[in-house]
Amino acid sequence: MEQENRERRPFHLASIFPGIHFDVDLTDLPPDIPSISKLDVFFLVCSIIMHVVDMGFDYNIAIRYYLDDKVAYFVWTMCLILVPSLINVVISSRMQHQDKQMSSSTSDTSSDYKTTRLLIKNGLYCTIAVFLQLAPVIHYWETLKCALKARKCKKSGDRVTERRYYIRMLKEDQDVALLRVFECFLEAAPQQVLQLTLMLKHYHNEVNFTFIHQVASIVSSLTSMGWAMASYHRSIRLAQQNKLNIGVAGTVLQFLWHFSITVARILSLGVIASVWPLYTAIGCLIHWAIMTIWILINSHGVLEFCRAYGRPPHMLPTFKERVNSILFAAVVGIVYIFIYLNTVDSNTFWKHLCFYGLCFAENITTNLLWRYTCPPEVREAWYFNVFFIICIVSFWLGIIAMIVYYTKFHPSKKQHASNSLQAI
Repeated sequence: MEQENRERRPFHLASIFPGIHFDVDLTDLPPDIPSISKLDVFFLVCSIIMHVVDMGFDYNIAIRYYLDDKVAYFVWTMCLILVPSLINVVISSRMQHQDKQMSSSTSDTSSDYKTTRLLIKNGLYCTIAVFLQLAPVIHYWETLKCALKARKCKKSGDRVTERRYYIRMLKEDQDVALLRVFECFLEAAPQQVLQLTLMLKHYHNEVNFTFIHQVASIVSSLTSMGWAMASYHRSIRLAQQNKLNIGVAGTVLQFLWHFSITVARILSLGVIASVWPLYTAIGCLIHWAIMTIWILINSHGVLEFCRAYGRPPHMLPTFKERVNSILFAAVVGIVYIFIYLNTVDSNTFWKHLCFYGLCFAENITTNLLWRYTCPPEVREAWYFNVFFIICIVSFWLGIIAMIVYYTKFHPSKKQHASNSLQAI
């Protein structure tokens, strides 16, 4: 039976963007009798509400710039809202297209995906989804529907249907976790770099409503980014049938790891952009190009995401699939400006070493350039030394959290402990 479970095909998206890979993981299937508590449903509802609140904050900042006659800032803010939202809608449509192909190739029906199919078929709904950033919300809604249907089946004693909805809920949760990562690092991260840059350019030791609003928005977004990455890795592990799940301590370390690294990256980019915005943009473009090429060199993951589901894996990709994979690699390359996202199931030690080594060198360079080229009034400000210290400490705190996670709390450690007990 265990051998049968190992040979099952994993969820399609999970095989494209896997979690951290170790060769010694045990099978950790979703439970035969799944349990969806009221707390799980409550968290799903809270996720939808928080996403709507974050969207409100984004548009509120843009509207305030417009009312203050800061048209350039308004345009930049709106671009950083709408362009990532459009990308997310396109990726969401691709996910739903894959789901439709998978459901048509099995006995499962696609009648439960009526809401998400609107993104594919109806241009008006697609436009509304872009402006209201609805791509993650729609997947949250599908996850919530599956959770409620699974609970209903449990009450009626229909264990087979309950488990089917539970598996589908895991798949939707996995999709929304990836969409949240893209949303955070395509929209929220550049948005916070922009807001931090504007704060540093116009802040004169005054604490007013606008300043407090900007600080609250930055802190909220940074927290969302750290949680998005931790939730992404947790969802991938939970949905994959041949991977051990990440425990609570591992999830906390994942959050601390990605939150700290993101704080250091955004702070480094924000301070140098406040002095040299054009050169900062050029530097980010160079970093993005290098990362995109790196992804394309080992492009199995992004290529599989863009490949037609029904085509045999041994067949060469079509021209359209190659073009789509290049475009998708370019999107993932933007995420790599801020954080590392593994796109292929392989060992990540050397990849992490190269990526975080490059990021640390960039962080130090940008902070030193800022310290020696900023205006005299900035050097006298209270945050002049504080920002430099936070950048260094935050980065190394993230590295330490990553090391502790790998050495003590990675799911593979469960197997080591299990093997030790069996040996005894």
